Amino acid sequence: MDFELYKISREFSLEYGTILGIIWLITFFTCMNGMMGGGALLMLFGMGFMGISALMPFYLAWRYKQHLKPGDRVPMGIAWLFSALMFFYASIIAGVGEYIYFQYIDKGRVMEYFMQFLSSPETEAQYKTIGASELLEQSKAALAELANLTPLDLTLNIFANNLFIALLLSLPVAFVAHRKCHDIRLSVNELNRHNNNPS
Repeated sequence: MDFELYKISREFSLEYGTILGIIWLITFFTCMNGMMGGGALLMLFGMGFMGISALMPFYLAWRYKQHLKPGDRVPMGIAWLFSALMFFYASIIAGVGEYIYFQYIDKGRVMEYFMQFLSSPETEAQYKTIGASELLEQSKAALAELANLTPLDLTLNIFANNLFIALLLSLPVAFVAHRKCHDIRLSVNELNRHNNNPS
């Protein structure tokens, strides 16, 4: 194993994980404020940040590769380690922000909002029309269980979901960070040098 590459990968995963975690937090706060009566423009910004959140890991993996020397090989194992650690650090940062939100800012308003939405006559009529009244009742029961969770339990649930999604996403992101062989231009230059100076 190339310990220098391992060390660089760990450092970049911390730096890029912090950037990704901050973007996730901005997305979370924007969506929460949009739902809580922030208006259509805020919801539009939230959806835009969701798009950025989905593309950013791939961009950061590409940036990671650009910081290495042109001829450096990045084995799949190191690329996956970089990707997994980046998502892990991002999940921790997002988790801390979400805990602060649920503990000190929200005070149960999100669950209340969803319960009011599911209990509204319009929603019940729509579910009845498509023959999914039982599904509506199950959703209400699941939401009631979530409402009983403490902010810490709720945050840990979201953190576990983030880690599961991150585990799935870390493989395609690792493919972007992975570099199979030497840069082709570097190989051609080495070949030309060898042909010009045979020893």
